[in-house]
Amino acid sequence: MKKLRIGALSALVLLCAALLGSMAAAFAAAPAAHVTAYMQNVYVDGQDAEFANAEGKKTYLFSYNGTVYMPANTAADWLGCTLSVDRAAGKAAFTTGKEAFVRTKLSNSTVPLNEADFAVLDRYFESGADVQLLSQFAVTVDGAPWTFASGGTALYPFFVDDTLYLPLRSVGERMGKVVTWVPELAGVPHYQDELISIDAPATQAQLQEMQTYLDQAYALYWKAAEVGQALVDASDLSGAEAADMLDQVKGYLRQIGQLPSPSHHYLDKYAFPELAVSTTVFSGFDYYSAALRANTLTFQEAVNVKDSVSITLMGRYAKLNDAQKGLSCFAAAIDAAG
Repeated sequence: MKKLRIGALSALVLLCAALLGSMAAAFAAAPAAHVTAYMQNVYVDGQDAEFANAEGKKTYLFSYNGTVYMPANTAADWLGCTLSVDRAAGKAAFTTGKEAFVRTKLSNSTVPLNEADFAVLDRYFESGADVQLLSQFAVTVDGAPWTFASGGTALYPFFVDDTLYLPLRSVGERMGKVVTWVPELAGVPHYQDELISIDAPATQAQLQEMQTYLDQAYALYWKAAEVGQALVDASDLSGAEAADMLDQVKGYLRQIGQLPSPSHHYLDKYAFPELAVSTTVFSGFDYYSAALRANTLTFQEAVNVKDSVSITLMGRYAKLNDAQKGLSCFAAAIDAAG
């Protein structure tokens, strides 16, 4: 009987060793990859999102093979979940039940960084990171498996230092959002590099409402541009004539900011209502207009007026072009999602 017990115990030890060995082999065989920092803006329902690592400190997104990955800690915040990560056991568990929120770059809601933290960010920015793609890592939400794929190709989590990263698109879609990649414009004036926008779906009526809004904004812009170009091309104007033209340009541009905002938030990130605010540029317009009307400055002496008008018009045109590109990509993403 004693020999039987010893034999059974030995078999159990061997079985456990075999299982541990197979698990170790699985993790050891995880393919290596090099990920690069993804530095472009990500908007969630119009808010410019900030990302935090496992310590609650600002960190970067990473890109690998055309997929952008985000910290699982931030994903938990977006999803309204608590997160438990057991790296040694190869698992992470999201549990619903807390209020969802999105950190923004204006909220200052991440833990302050110290000098060592900035050095880490510099390293990420300059060199990226070497990681292991964890094909055996188990992620669950309320106990149900959560796997990741893109176009039929499986995607796997990875750790950068102590922070778990998951595919950003998968997180956005789990939120019930439309995830839109907006490439940088080419061939026309623009401000923005590429960006990612994560938004509540829009109806066709809302898409049409936003397009009508942009059409009206473009129409006002072209009126401003016509007057502005005439001023720029002019060689001799009276002070009153030049002041009138400046006021017309400013008036048309301000009307863009005063257009009724669409019911969907997608265009909020382009901040068109700010065009109705008396900005530094418009303050300059007001200064020149008053001086020209008072004859304390002649049109020929107002050497910066033409440059100010040209730069302002170009900037507004770039903003409109960015918004039109973004809206077109958003509409296409909605169509693709069915």
